[in-house]
Parts: sequence; structure tokens; C-alpha cells
Amino acid sequence: MNLPAGASVTYTASCAVSAAATGTLSNTATVAFAGDPNPADNTATDSDTLAPTADLSVTKTDGVATAIPGDASGTVSNTATVAAPGGVTDPSPGNNSATDTDTLTPQADLAITKTDGVTTAV
Repeated sequence: MNLPAGASVTYTASCAVSAAATGTLSNTATVAFAGDPNPADNTATDSDTLAPTADLSVTKTDGVATAIPGDASGTVSNTATVAAPGGVTDPSPGNNSATDTDTLTPQADLAITKTDGVTTAV
């Protein structure tokens, strides 16, 4: 492509970077012109340090709102938490923990049977 003196052109390159990629991502562009009086400035490189991120979240439920204990009252809670590994940034850490709480409702299914051991009386 021929450009007049002082003109510029922009090229955009799009690509996908693997989620497992680490280190530095570099992109180099080079131009050439046979009559260029200063060819030392015909190459440019852009480098970006890859900063892994993962938006982790957790939800916890047992599908019920009450539980029947053997002999207790109050509530029972169970919490699950997830954390990003070292070197990985989580942009939304507020959703990394969840708790399921059930109200304990004591119940008893009582029954009684009475017998004297005989079926007739004299």
C-alpha cells in the first residue's frame, strides 16, 4: 500500500487468548521501504502482562426451609466458600460464599401400647 507523506493507517487484529496462558503477550509490527533513510524505527512491539482472572461464584441449598431434629431447636447453617488460586484475580469476590440455613422444628411421633399379657380374664 502506498501512503502519502505524513499519512497513517490503522490495522486492527483480534485474537483469542487461552485462559491457561501466562507470562507476557507480545505483538510486533514491521514496515519496510527501500528508500527509508532511518530503517531502525520501522519495528514496534506492544507487550502486555497476562493477569489471569476468574469470576467464581457458589450457590448452596438443600431445597428445604426447615429441618426436623431429633431433640434440638433453633437453626442449622451450612456454608460453602470458593477462592481463586494464587495469581488469579476474581473481579467479583462478593459472590464467593453461600450459606443455606434451615429452621429446626422439633417434632415427636409418640405411640403407646398397653397389655397385661393375657387375652381373657376370669
